[in-house]
Amino acid sequence: TLRSYGWSGFKSAWNPAKIKKFMVCGALQALTTSLSSMAYALGTSPSLVVALGKVYTPLVAIFSRWILGKKFMWLEWFALIILTAASFAFGMMQDLGGTDDGSGGTKIAGAVCVIASAASSCLMSLLMEKFLKGETDPFILQKVRLDFGSVLFSVAFLPVMGFLGTLPGNRRTDVAWWVPRSGPDYWACQAVAMRTSFTSSNGCDGPGAEFMVNWTKVGNSTALREAAAGCVCGSGVGLGWGTNYMIYVGLAAVVFHSWITGVLVSQFSSVYRAVADGVPVVLIYFILDPLFSRVPLQPFRVAYSSGALAFPPMDWARDCVCLILPLSGTTFSVASSEMQKVADLHSNEEEKGERELLDRDGSD
Repeated sequence: TLRSYGWSGFKSAWNPAKIKKFMVCGALQALTTSLSSMAYALGTSPSLVVALGKVYTPLVAIFSRWILGKKFMWLEWFALIILTAASFAFGMMQDLGGTDDGSGGTKIAGAVCVIASAASSCLMSLLMEKFLKGETDPFILQKVRLDFGSVLFSVAFLPVMGFLGTLPGNRRTDVAWWVPRSGPDYWACQAVAMRTSFTSSNGCDGPGAEFMVNWTKVGNSTALREAAAGCVCGSGVGLGWGTNYMIYVGLAAVVFHSWITGVLVSQFSSVYRAVADGVPVVLIYFILDPLFSRVPLQPFRVAYSSGALAFPPMDWARDCVCLILPLSGTTFSVASSEMQKVADLHSNEEEKGERELLDRDGSD
């Protein structure tokens, strides 16, 4: 900010009155993240989270009428309904084959969290669009105000996030940052830990909370002995970051997604952002998933334990449903373009009629 806009731009970015306006967006963003994390903690599968999260698309179209005063023609609504239905169907098909552990109430609670998270994200996106487009300041200055609110409320929500690790039946107790757990590389330490429990405190819930090594598993392996020697038990927000590069790759992806979402919303609209969300699903399903399943690195091998995926995928039903997503998005874009042409033509005709009326009055 200083380099691009100097000291005056820096002071403008940190204007308390303008920062206060973006606080509600920061609170909604923190709430969205917490609800989404709670859904995962309650055992909701990632594909089901994606499917139910697509309720965001019709919600953003409905709420935009009251928040932004936007209206959509029937063809745009038709495209949005197809996009939402296809997203639901694709997510449900991805979730087929999962085991039913009988925890029906927990799954319902997880589904409610996903839908509430989508609604919170919808309100955040629309308010952000309203605030960004209502200001004449450059986007980078407005992003500073938005990120400040997000950081502030994310820190405030840390106890809430930690509470997720104490929920009954949740094995991800590592999110309860006050609970002893192995580190600095959690998963590497779990590979050599003695089985003391079926929670994320495994290996660290013994007397004195000292890391307990499974020497039978370690055997004579020098690499495993070195890994076990570096494992400790601790707690706190920073434990577990260590040298696991995947954490930092994920962090960079989240930061980039937040930035590009802000750019998209400020330049176009929240509805276009919802429609555009269908394109990455196609790229992930047809290209990235098969590609990543062939990466010879341990984190990828663990994620794709069943082996390399077919390229292209051979599930024709799922392939066709996935292809509906960009097609319905294209239909919405074309419908919006045609609607804009009609609106411009109507405006031009009105201006032409007014000019002719004025010319007639002048001649009289």
